[in-house]
Amino acid sequence: MIQLEKMTERDFIDYLSLAIPDYAAEKVSAGAWAKEAAQKLSEESFAELLPNGVATKDHHLFSIVKNESSQKVGYMWFRSSEDLNGKAAFIFDFIVFEEFRSRGYGTQTMLALEETAKKMGIEKIMLHVFAHNKTAFSLYEKMGFNMTDISMSKYL
Repeated sequence: MIQLEKMTERDFIDYLSLAIPDYAAEKVSAGAWAKEAAQKLSEESFAELLPNGVATKDHHLFSIVKNESSQKVGYMWFRSSEDLNGKAAFIFDFIVFEEFRSRGYGTQTMLALEETAKKMGIEKIMLHVFAHNKTAFSLYEKMGFNMTDISMSKYL
């Protein structure tokens, strides 16, 4: 089993070293950004969204840790907010390190997130998934997420 532990400053630095290039690559794969500009745009996005790092208001950054060994297997980041429909969480990023993939840690993390969210009074969890990321899409469907919007493109 796993647990979500608040991310330390040291883990945050490690997280950014993985997340920024990964996000840049995903945006390039999705056709949203040119390869030449992607790294800089990704860095700017993270700086804008997390201006105070792990202390950014309403943003919750976690290390995903195996209970039995305290070994880190990934990272999770979501923002909490409230509107007329109640309190919600939006998952910005969810990384299971490559060597731990296909072992059930994704499912366990999503279940741990649900428990954490319930304790925070959150009633709904939302996320964005890149259409080309079939593994993530499959996990989210398995966990009961439903499509709410679909964007489509055609390149000529």
